[in-house]
Amino acid sequence: MGTLGRVRCAIMGSRGLVAQRILQRIVNHHWLYPAAVIGSPATAGMSISDLPWSLNQERPELPDIFVREIGDPKSLAEDLISEGIRIVFSALPEGPAEIAEEVLASSGLIVISHSIIHRMKDHVPLVIPEANSDHLDILSFQNQYGDGRLISCSNCMTVPLAITLSPLNSEIGIERISISTEQSLSGGGRDMLRNRDPNAALPSEIEGEPESVRGELLRILGNLDSNGINDAEIDIEVSCERVDREHGHLARVEVTFERDVSAHEIILIWSKHSSRAQALNLPSACKEPIRFVADPDDVEESRWEGGVARSPSDDLRAAMAVAVGSIHVSGNRLTYTTVADNTIRGAAGYGVLMAELMLAEGIIHDTRYPLASDSGLIGEGQ
Repeated sequence: MGTLGRVRCAIMGSRGLVAQRILQRIVNHHWLYPAAVIGSPATAGMSISDLPWSLNQERPELPDIFVREIGDPKSLAEDLISEGIRIVFSALPEGPAEIAEEVLASSGLIVISHSIIHRMKDHVPLVIPEANSDHLDILSFQNQYGDGRLISCSNCMTVPLAITLSPLNSEIGIERISISTEQSLSGGGRDMLRNRDPNAALPSEIEGEPESVRGELLRILGNLDSNGINDAEIDIEVSCERVDREHGHLARVEVTFERDVSAHEIILIWSKHSSRAQALNLPSACKEPIRFVADPDDVEESRWEGGVARSPSDDLRAAMAVAVGSIHVSGNRLTYTTVADNTIRGAAGYGVLMAELMLAEGIIHDTRYPLASDSGLIGEGQ
């Protein structure tokens, strides 16, 4: 595929699961093109085709790109901008992210961050397109970065929870939520997945994870007004456990509503749930963001909901839906199980979808490299 009309992007991170998922997803994208990869000193100078490949799927055909170091973030930003790069997908660990991301945004780049460090900042929108796309309006007041912008992606476990809970809260009103998660090894990163000792016991809880999920859900389910985000007033209890599974996060959820509900009402709300991502028919947006499955405990099957093939480099909607099942309703209480792929739906695919939404809404302007008609029109699927 040629590069004409595709917005030039940089990926911060070279060997990590999320960074390689982003590369996997945009290498054949109609709107986006990977023009630069920034990595650690250990990978600097390597061709991206020679990097250790951390994903289960075959490495797609990649452009001739050599990894560069972050070095001085301001100099890096100047180089990226001079090369016509507009969007930076950052999958950096917290330390490098703290050093680089705001500098890149202040230099005029659009930074879509997967780091935890910005998620609760008042001036940074924490947005999941199918849950709270209206919170992108924060960007109209984000003047800290000049012509640049900084957007934060949530915790990977927060994604399926927010997508399933947001329409219920909007339509019915939620008083309390109890959540118990079972999160896969890949959620702990490439090293945890690669170095797993089958004879060693996994920690019973994921330190800091319940607080992250709870805080992010309250923010995402909150309302935006002229003063910023007002967190939702919902009692949320969360416990998080790491399980010996390579991919896919599962959550068992109990919801207490403000009134009695029926299973029919719940299913109808989820069935009709849609967002700007669906209205614009974005390349990575499933027509049905919430899919009903017979056995959500079959995580390997359920995590691939959304597309027609299990090939994320060719099918942008693969693993981009959220699976729900085991639905039970009694009075004002609902229990259900939700599953999503953590590295695609919860991270890389979600970040790419965010870029698509911002392009389609005109939040990202790329007059130097406008989208061309032969690359797929804004609002058309892949």
